[in-house]
Amino acid sequence: MRRPPSGRDEYLEWQQRLESQKQSGFSIDVYCLQEGVSRSSFYRWMNRLRAGVPEGIAAEQVTKEPAETDAALFLPVSLKASPVEIALPNGAMVRLPLGIGRAVLLEVVRWAGALRPWKAPGP
Repeated sequence: MRRPPSGRDEYLEWQQRLESQKQSGFSIDVYCLQEGVSRSSFYRWMNRLRAGVPEGIAAEQVTKEPAETDAALFLPVSLKASPVEIALPNGAMVRLPLGIGRAVLLEVVRWAGALRPWKAPGP
């Protein structure tokens, strides 16, 4: 069974990840370990994106649900009872109540997964 073709979001995510590795100062091995991605995936995407995101992919129409608009930079969250816990490879822990919508769940995990705890601003 083959993996479905990569879409625009995946290309952009990997483009950001490759740039983040360069800026981090970490070796590819250390960076991959911290991000929870395989070295082979990292190198495959590095080769794929050597010339940038392909035009056909970059022009792909993005359809977002209302909860996933770029304008929603803050998502109010109330954590009273959190039966759903997700530990991300970067050390972030996401706790969400039951009944949360798929779009919100994906957006929260995407944002939390993009955090770089070793670069957190100091007090």
